[in-house]
Amino acid sequence: MIDVCPSPSKKKRLDRRMEAENVSQLKYMLEMELKNLRERADIDLALFIGVGGRIFATSIPDDLKPDQYRLLSTFKSNMASLCSKLKGEDLEVSIERWKSGMAIVAAVGGNSFLASLLTKKSEISKMGNKLDEVMKATTVLKHIFEQRDFSENTIQSYPKDVQDELNRLTRQLFVDRFTHTKSYKKNEEILEFMKDKIRNAVGVGQLDQIVSVTFNEMGTSAPYMEDDMWYDFLEKVVDEHLRSVVGDIQAERYKKQWKKELEKKLKTYL
Repeated sequence: MIDVCPSPSKKKRLDRRMEAENVSQLKYMLEMELKNLRERADIDLALFIGVGGRIFATSIPDDLKPDQYRLLSTFKSNMASLCSKLKGEDLEVSIERWKSGMAIVAAVGGNSFLASLLTKKSEISKMGNKLDEVMKATTVLKHIFEQRDFSENTIQSYPKDVQDELNRLTRQLFVDRFTHTKSYKKNEEILEFMKDKIRNAVGVGQLDQIVSVTFNEMGTSAPYMEDDMWYDFLEKVVDEHLRSVVGDIQAERYKKQWKKELEKKLKTYL
């Protein structure tokens, strides 16, 4: 979902945030949070796993160091027993220690958990910041995984740092994945449709200026248009730019014909 809200000037502006629309984007958000956790808490590897053993998302360095590789191998060899343990106990967080390192295992809801792996072992009393960051990440991952919405009303019950992280993730998803969305592709197609109509009506020379001026007047640009805004765009183009060139009769013909074609194109994306 892409949020668009009115600005104080009554023009529509984009609130550049996006929620996961499909499985690919959902996984991407989970991976972003795991990466953020590693950076915030200086964790070597992070994995989000179902209690049945299915790995939903990971954040693992591209080039594993020998000690990281040994720790990951140790964790994988113990994963079945960890899953069994989590199934049978109402466990919130557990510290697992091996020769190769340690893992902070924290429940994410009732059927999944977050495993944060560290090659450097430390005492629990000295892990305050890491544990705090892990618990914050479990809340964030649970929210994403349950596909809850990111509206202010929904997330306001969370602590401020969790709200900030959820908002940051939606902004990052927008930056990284917006051009892959159905909405973006639809708007690109509608823009080309409108450009063809304007070009046929007044020629190539005025095309870019008409399109640019109209978007400026609306306070937006093509990628961020909503369906009803395209009708406004069409009206402005015809009334404010074409009517004086082609005359009233032809302008009304364009408006009627283009609206029908625009409506048909928009319906193909419903």
